[in-house]
Amino acid sequence: MALNDDATLVIGAGNYFQAPAGTAIPAVLSAVTTPWENLGHTSLEEILSISSEGGEATVLGTLQNKALRTTYSARTDQLNFTLQQFDEAGLKLYYGANMVELDDELLGVPTNPTPTICAFLAVFIDGDNLFAFYAPKAEIFRADDFSAGDSESLAGLPLAVKPMQLGSNDWTYAVTPLGVTP
Repeated sequence: MALNDDATLVIGAGNYFQAPAGTAIPAVLSAVTTPWENLGHTSLEEILSISSEGGEATVLGTLQNKALRTTYSARTDQLNFTLQQFDEAGLKLYYGANMVELDDELLGVPTNPTPTICAFLAVFIDGDNLFAFYAPKAEIFRADDFSAGDSESLAGLPLAVKPMQLGSNDWTYAVTPLGVTP
C-alpha cells in the first residue's frame, strides 16, 4: 500500500441521519436532504466507536495437516455514539420506538421496547473531505445505561446502531474511502 496523505482523517464536524429502511445513500453527502432526517446534537468528545461480535477463528485439520484451513464465524458490528438531544424523537431512539404518548405530554417507557428500524447514515467532515457510514437497514437502540455525571457537561443518551442485511445484499453497511483518485 502506498502512502496517501489525502486518505487521513481528522473529524471537524459531522451529522447522523435516519430514513426509512431501504433508502439509498444520497448522491451528494455534503447536502443530505429528505427523506433523511438529522438525529440531532451528538457528543463532541465521543464521536463514534465501533465494536464487533463474532468472527471467531476455528482451525480445521486432517490427520495429515493439523492446520489445513481456518473458518470464521459471522461477525456483526455495532456503531456507538451519544445523542445529546432529549426530544421525543431522541427519547424514542433510546427507550424504544414503541414509547407510549400519554395524555399529559409524557412518554411512557415500554415494558418490552423495540428498536427503531431504519436506514442509517453518518457523515463526517474533514476540510474538503467527507467520510461516511451507510447502512440501508439498521436497528437503533440504547447502547448503555443512562448516566448524568455532573452539572457542567451535557447529558447524553448512548445509542447503538446495528447494521442489518437488507434483502439479498451480502453486506450490512458501507464506508466511503478517502483519497480516492478518479
